[in-house]
Amino acid sequence: MEMNCAKCGSEFPSGQRYCSVCGAPRGEMDRLVSQARTAAGKAIGASVAALDRASNEVQPAIERIANALRPAADEIGKALQPFADTTARAANEIANAIQPVAEETVEAARLVRDKTVAVVRPAVTKAVERTGHAIQRIREKVRRP
Repeated sequence: MEMNCAKCGSEFPSGQRYCSVCGAPRGEMDRLVSQARTAAGKAIGASVAALDRASNEVQPAIERIANALRPAADEIGKALQPFADTTARAANEIANAIQPVAEETVEAARLVRDKTVAVVRPAVTKAVERTGHAIQRIREKVRRP
């Protein structure tokens, strides 16, 4: 692991026992790095502990706030209920009003289908007959020497 010399700041390659610029011993560098790691670990541990304490201290306040707001939320729900009921009734009325028109549309589509079939069927039947006659004539011509 490469690091910088604590005394002069120049690069201190791994495996080298003394700084090539100022002569500071490597052992001093290792000791400083170890101290820094230990200090960082303690600081992190203290921060986690402080956050845990703060969380435990804040939790009752959060619960009090939630309990204080719950009645207001319930009142808002009660106040909105008539609007929800009105909206549901209006949706049912619209569905009931549209249903006869939808049924009439379906019936009209059936009538159009039936009339179309009645008009097209004879023409298709004639076309099939003519095609059959044409195929017979072609076969007769092919069979003749």
